[in-house]
Formats: sequence, C-alpha cells, structure tokens
Amino acid sequence: MGKLFGTSGIRMKNLSPKIAYKVGLAIAKKYKNVVIGRDTRTTGKLIETALSAGVLRGGGEITTIGVVPTPVLGFNARNYDVGVMITASHNPPEYNGIKLFNKNGLAFNKKEEDEIEEIIFKKDFNEVNWDEVGEIWEDNKCIKNYMDYILEKIEVNKKFNVVVDCANASACLVSPYLFTDVGCHVISVNSHMDGRFIGRLPEPNEKNLKKTMDMIKGLNSDRNSYIGIAHDGDADRMVAIDEKGRLADFDKLLAAFSRYIVEKTGTKTIVTTVDASMVIDEYLKDLDVEVKRTKVGDVYVAEEMIKSSSIFGGEPSGTWIHGDIHLTPDGILSGLRVLEMLEFYNKKLYEILDEIPSYINLREKIYCEDEKKEKVMNYVIENGEKIFKTPPETVDGARFNLPNGWILIRPSGTEPYIRIRVEAKNMSLAKDLLEKGIKLVKNGLSLT
Repeated sequence: MGKLFGTSGIRMKNLSPKIAYKVGLAIAKKYKNVVIGRDTRTTGKLIETALSAGVLRGGGEITTIGVVPTPVLGFNARNYDVGVMITASHNPPEYNGIKLFNKNGLAFNKKEEDEIEEIIFKKDFNEVNWDEVGEIWEDNKCIKNYMDYILEKIEVNKKFNVVVDCANASACLVSPYLFTDVGCHVISVNSHMDGRFIGRLPEPNEKNLKKTMDMIKGLNSDRNSYIGIAHDGDADRMVAIDEKGRLADFDKLLAAFSRYIVEKTGTKTIVTTVDASMVIDEYLKDLDVEVKRTKVGDVYVAEEMIKSSSIFGGEPSGTWIHGDIHLTPDGILSGLRVLEMLEFYNKKLYEILDEIPSYINLREKIYCEDEKKEKVMNYVIENGEKIFKTPPETVDGARFNLPNGWILIRPSGTEPYIRIRVEAKNMSLAKDLLEKGIKLVKNGLSLT
C-alpha cells in the first residue's frame, strides 16, 4: 500500500473496503467520537460500513448522518472529535474516497493526515475486547441544523430565478430547498439522487453542463432572467452559469466575488491558491487589498485565512470558504452568496463578469510516476530561472511570474502527472511559456 492521502484526502478508483477498515481503526486510535457522512456513490454504504467496523473495533463511538453534502458534514463535525466524509467529490462514479475534518470544520492538514497514515502503515492499532466495542447512533437533524444556520446568515431580498443542477448527488437534499427558502423561483435539474450520476458526471465543467447551459439560455427572455448554480458530487464546489447560458469563468467569478466581499465588509485580505489568475490581483488593485496565495487545496486556504484573519478564501475550481460563516468549503453557501453579490451591485451576472478582462489560459499535464515527481520538480526549480528569466515562487511547485503572464509547474496530488498552467495577456506569450514548460519537465523526466 503506497501513500494514501493526496491533495484532498484519500481518493481511489474502486476504493477497497479493506483500506476503509484500516482508516477506521487508525481514527479510533486518536479520536473517540466520530461523525460519518457520505455522498450518493453506489459504494458509499460499503465504504461507510467498513470504516465504521474499524472505528468500532478500535473502541470509538459513531454518529452516522447518512447521505449529506460535504458542507453539512463539516458543519456538524464541530460537535465531535472528528468528521469523516466518504466522497470522491468530482471524480467519476467508479471512484470513492475518505476525507477527514477536525472540530473546526477544517479538512485535515498534512500533519494530521500523516499521523493517521503512520498508524496504518505501522499497524499500530488498538483493537478492543468484545465488551468495549463502541456504538452507532443516528442523527436525522443534521441537515436541518445546517440549513437553519445558513438561513440566519444569508440575506437575499430580491426574487431571483435560479436553475440548480445537483448532479444526482447529495446537493439534491439541500440546495434546491435553501434557494427556495431565500425566496428564489427554483428549477432543479439532475435532482434525484443516483450514485451512477446518470444525468451528468459530477465534474461541473462545460462539457458536462452543456444541457443545463442550453436550458438557461432558452429560459432567458426580455421578461425572465435566469442564472444557474451547479454543484459537484459532494457540493463543496459551485460553478455559476450566467444569463447568456455561459459557464462563468472560474477566475473571473472568484475575482468578482472577492471584490464584492471587500467592498461589503472592508476586509483587507483575500486568500487564494498559486494556480489562481493574476486577474484577481489586478481587479482588486484599487482597493488596497492583499492577495495571499497558498498551496493548492482547501485546507491550505483555510489555514491561511485563520492565520491572516481573512473572512474569504477560494480556489479557481469553485471551492470557496466563507470564514465569517464556517470553515468548510461550501458550494451551496457560495451559490447563495453569488445572489447576495448580484443584489449588492444590482447587476446581472454576465454584466459583472464582462467587466473583468479575459486572459489566455493554457493547460497541459505530463505523465510522471509519483516516485519521480520530487526529482523532476527539483530540476524544474533549479533550471527554470535561466529559462524564464525570473526566480520561481515555490509555495506549491514552481510559479514563474512575468510582466504579462505566468507559468505554474506542479505535481498533481491525486494523479501521476506533472501539471502545467499558463496564463498570459496574449496567445504568443502563452504558447511560448507552455512550450518552454513542457520542454523543461520532459528534460527533468529524462534524467530520472
């Protein structure tokens, strides 16, 4: 068994219940009161049962909350020693995963994950006697508690028309209802739960959302204005579809919302990741705001938010954390707050997004076995400065910033790839940076 935890917990194709059992045993070594939720995947109950068996065998107590979105699990984790979400998020249906949350609703950081992993690899388990095995309890109020709390924090007075796409996933139980409760006219699609994701695959991208985008485009008229909110497999992410039926550019939406939260609250710090666009810095430049960048991963964003007392942080993937409300990435809350933003500016979503400049974005990934990643990245860091004429930022991988663009080269935390992302103000520079980045990585690979 190799390394278990990646960028976002454990995530594997055909995740074995044997692994889940060992994770449960390891959890029980350190934590006694455990709350467990899962998404709609067909293997969810299997993995939950195996993990629960491990926790009980280790002497832990379990509260199970059934099928829920990740933000509901994270919100409720505050009442327990640890929260466990069984989900593979946006991955296809044959994947499943395990993500751990602490009492603050934060995903486990690397140190906390390493402690669990070490117990597993050393088989340092505590297996209790028959008369010390823990019990399982059920909590049927967790969704209501979450929804009541969110409704207290959200203020939407305008009556919006919203298409909510739940991806046949756990958002079905919450998102359409919350949008209705704040006064929206809601059309919900892919809102029956099905772990095969038969309506669309759970990655909320342009390909998978085409039918929903076409629907929104058709619904809009001189009399009616609709936007779309779409979720991934566990609703910790949100993407928006504007009134023209266009998928909102992730970086533009993040920049727009960041500006809104600064103008509304006066906060002076926004947190994002190294792979986020330079448009965020430029769009906030006149507001005297510091944009802090972290490693890719919501836990790094959340930890920096706490460190810098920031109330908002987000990744360009649509994973946003609203620290003034709670610290778990929450795609449902993010969708509601987009409505707050539209009301604040009294503009349509497409009008806000079209005010923000568009830059060229190119991406490439190069196959690289996990054991070679460190050597390749060391080569990139050592040799990249000569190629790009600037020293790299090494918060996560290597990011080289130029006057009119940047390139980020970083190892994937979940797949055997080195990822390259380029952003530039013109296509010529973007292609040049990408070609140089690909060559740099391949040269590094040839030496491993």
